[in-house]
Amino acid sequence: MEQKHKEKLLARVKKLHTLYKTGKIKTLAKHEVNPGLETSSREQYLYFTLPPCLNFQRNSPAMWASALKTFQDSKTNYLFFPEKVVTKKRATIQADLIKHKLALQQNKHTDIWITISTALHRHYNSDPRELLKTGNYNIPEILTLLQQTQRKDFPYISGPKLSNYWLYILSHFTDAKFKNMQEISIIPDTHVLNCTIHLGMAKPGVSPIEAAKLWKDLLHNSGITPAEMHAVLWNWSRDNFQPAV
Repeated sequence: MEQKHKEKLLARVKKLHTLYKTGKIKTLAKHEVNPGLETSSREQYLYFTLPPCLNFQRNSPAMWASALKTFQDSKTNYLFFPEKVVTKKRATIQADLIKHKLALQQNKHTDIWITISTALHRHYNSDPRELLKTGNYNIPEILTLLQQTQRKDFPYISGPKLSNYWLYILSHFTDAKFKNMQEISIIPDTHVLNCTIHLGMAKPGVSPIEAAKLWKDLLHNSGITPAEMHAVLWNWSRDNFQPAV
């Protein structure tokens, strides 16, 4: 990308960032709805760890609405506590995940939830904070742990999209203080891809991996991390790129 073109593009992106921060880009849907737990609590970390593992190929706001209903239901609340999940029968877990539509793929989603709950219980004392501590709260180390070292223990949330999404929401909804925040990739979902094309950064058909690299390169040393742009672009795309920049 030519320097002059990059500077113009970055100016537009910074304007989008400001418009979002000042409320001029509409937030069209409540996204990560939650019970408002203490940001430092184990419960908060668990609430923002387990549902993301099911947040693929589905409506994200609807998934979070189902997660909140499941958490607030005294009969299904146990699902958010790995030490309780490992004591239950699979059929019980499956029925309770389906009850408020937190799980849509009955077998696959159930197996993912059980596998991750078991890994957290076995290796990290049922506490995601222990996993983060193992990775020294350093984004590259945590991503390596998830995506390579313990990939089989963390299905789907170990993938490039969900692992970055997980760390992104933890940075917003918990008291986690991460090192190297700039290494959290933008989450290249449909809306981010649409914006990448709309802004002229790439042609139609750009892959998620390519888009993520383009955003990382563009924002390098800009004062804006790729993760900060996700909500901006998600809402801008959903409102048909309004306001124009």
